[in-house]
Amino acid sequence: MKNYLKISVVLGAIALICSAILASLNLLTKPIIDDNSAKKQTETIQSIYSEYDSNNSKVTYDTANGSTGKAAEILKVVEAKDASGNVLGYVYTVKGSNSYGTIQLMVAISNDNIVHQVEFLENNQSFASTVASWVKQTFNNKGSEKHEAGFTSDSVSGKELTESELTSVDVKCGATYGATTVKTLVNIALTDKEAA
Repeated sequence: MKNYLKISVVLGAIALICSAILASLNLLTKPIIDDNSAKKQTETIQSIYSEYDSNNSKVTYDTANGSTGKAAEILKVVEAKDASGNVLGYVYTVKGSNSYGTIQLMVAISNDNIVHQVEFLENNQSFASTVASWVKQTFNNKGSEKHEAGFTSDSVSGKELTESELTSVDVKCGATYGATTVKTLVNIALTDKEAA
């Protein structure tokens, strides 16, 4: 009996020390991770809108406390402006998950409620490369610069996608669950923008 008590105390002490070390590391690395995430988001917006000026732009919605845990949700909305203060569009950071992993996207929507571009921030799907390829083939025109090209589907080539055209996008690919999640996230952003 004494032996079991001694083993329990030793294992408890080891667990306590390990959890204290992990908590300390988390406190040290969290600001670095947050800074890198913010930098990546700014760079992604600049790749969508080359005229983007972060000093003139403003965040109109932000879940500062993190995700609410919903299957699909809006995390952040940025009103993207150029150096003159002209609104270029709105960039939604949306996150969704399914049984195959998590997807976080930035969805750029023009002032007249048309989906302009989609960029991945995170793609932890089991079939991540298939989902990424599907997004490029379905939403991005390969002709001109990305921020001018907008979204295309098989039936609508060379122009941006409206809501009705977006709902008709075929989500059958090698990773249908991921493609469906992407389409859901883009629809959530577009619906929110139209309601604003």
